[in-house]
Amino acid sequence: MLQTIRERLTGWVAAAVILVIGLALVVSFGNMSTDATGVNFAARVNGEDISLLEFRQVYQNQLQRQQELLRGEFSPALERQLKQNVLEGMIQNRVLAQYAYERGYRISDQQLAQFISTVPAFQVGGAFSRESYIATLASQGLTPEVFEAEQRRQMAIAQLQNGIVGSAFYTPTEYRRFIQLEQEQRQFSWLQLEPARFLDSVTVADDEIKAFYEQNADRFLTEESVALEYVELRLDDVAGEVSVDDAMVRDYYEANAERFSTEEQRHARHILIAVDDADNDAEAAARAQELYEQLQAGADFAELAKANSDDPGSAESGGDLGWAGKGTFVKAFEDALFALKEGEISKPVRSEFGYHIIQLLEIKPGERQPFDVVRDSLTAELRRQLAEDRFYELAERMDDLALENPGSLAPVAEQLGLELKTVENFTRAGAGPFGYDQTLIDTVFSPALLEDGENSPLLQPDKDHAVVLRVAEHRLPQARPLDEVRGEIEQELRLTKAAKLAQERGQQILGRLRSGEAAADVAAASGLELKGGEFYGRDAQLPPELLGAVFRAPAPAEGAAYIDGLPTSDGGFAIFLLSAVQPGRPEALPRAQRDQRKAQLAQQMGNASLVALVQDLRRAAEVVISPNIFEDSDSL
Repeated sequence: MLQTIRERLTGWVAAAVILVIGLALVVSFGNMSTDATGVNFAARVNGEDISLLEFRQVYQNQLQRQQELLRGEFSPALERQLKQNVLEGMIQNRVLAQYAYERGYRISDQQLAQFISTVPAFQVGGAFSRESYIATLASQGLTPEVFEAEQRRQMAIAQLQNGIVGSAFYTPTEYRRFIQLEQEQRQFSWLQLEPARFLDSVTVADDEIKAFYEQNADRFLTEESVALEYVELRLDDVAGEVSVDDAMVRDYYEANAERFSTEEQRHARHILIAVDDADNDAEAAARAQELYEQLQAGADFAELAKANSDDPGSAESGGDLGWAGKGTFVKAFEDALFALKEGEISKPVRSEFGYHIIQLLEIKPGERQPFDVVRDSLTAELRRQLAEDRFYELAERMDDLALENPGSLAPVAEQLGLELKTVENFTRAGAGPFGYDQTLIDTVFSPALLEDGENSPLLQPDKDHAVVLRVAEHRLPQARPLDEVRGEIEQELRLTKAAKLAQERGQQILGRLRSGEAAADVAAASGLELKGGEFYGRDAQLPPELLGAVFRAPAPAEGAAYIDGLPTSDGGFAIFLLSAVQPGRPEALPRAQRDQRKAQLAQQMGNASLVALVQDLRRAAEVVISPNIFEDSDSL
């Protein structure tokens, strides 16, 4: 498969670095593992398996990203939801790939080769490199065959998507109607009655407060809480007790010498005579020998490389390979290169790609940073490393002591020389030095701590902070005394009564306006401000509920106003008088703006069609999901 890429149309230089392929794809590994139930797939879609290994890799990648976004605060519930989302996305991807295949979407070798050759991760010096291609895939656990098969599938899906989205369009009539609605302006004025204006006219009797308290007893409970005892260990505190002398730093420097040394680099160029198969090996060898003899006779190396080299990645630059160290090239080439002296030209060297003639242009010796240059950074690094070692040693000891002394943290604090600390009021919302940490909260309110009085296992709110804790006192929710909540209840009842008065008053004013009284007169008599009177668009900075009601209202008859009212979210009442409707005018928009907007609408329609297609395919698909795939951590 793709012999053109893997044998002929390739540079031969291998990248020695491990690269991450930034490609949005799902890679199928086949059925390479099974879960505890013996099932060897995560899901089966119309008879085609999504393997457990495939699901595991995609899920772990997504989990890592989400944990970085949430700074590690990822609860079991969120993990389960992420598993469901990942698998559902893979199922939808698979049904779309199947649909594309059934409809005849295919990717030719030439199309696939062109795509792969343009991926930066597979290039060296701006040109495709077979070695870099294979090494990069291998670093991701892939073979070229698996990668290329998946690329065909994803490129076919992309063709289908582009066909659906790209073929969507808005007719001129549809677009004109859209602009008429989107750019529509409506002229209206309104009156607003807030509950606050009626508060002074309402009273609340004591028996009303008592009745409300009794009827809503569950609203007036104290929050469940605990008093905690805990012992904590922080890396910064441990680091303050670590001492590092100059001899230790120098030993550390010598033990890590390779980190401060650069390897020898060699600048070379070459001519490659490729060997296509065994039949032309002798011909290639003879041609390489002939070029070597020309070089010995004084021919220009760069000119010969441009005219004869089969390496497209370097031929145009006279065979120049740039600077490279050991581990960059295939062994036969590397051995020959590092045996040369500056200026020397090798005899033809056989590698898996063909025959190379190599010239060493320059040598850059390896260097080592002096100790004095890196002393300070190494001292800090060594102190941190020793502190971490001590931190984990103490944390492990703290965990063991907490287990050995159930029901008390005093021995833990005493033996480790730590302070026994307390949090007096810790709730399910978190509190005190721990903030909101779902894992810690779940542990605190677990039966083992609440009912059995056990010490917690070692917890790490963050990587440099370890803690063990116990519940000293558990306080269940209790009814708050009436006197404590009387003010809250009275205020709520007053607002409820005021809102009722506002809406009753609003209905009365609405009736007067509909009967023909002038809005200005009614507003003045009611002590209200008549607002607005201008034309407003759908994006006006007005209360959304009022704006929505106005733009849902029917257009008024000529010479009259459409009058209506609505309760508002604050318990009040709003009344509006719609005087005129002015449709948007497509011709008023610059042509470039009209074309751009029309293209955006067509794309939105195409995207909606694509989403609808995927949903239909998903509903019609026969999907079997592996049992316990969302609960069984072993499957991940």
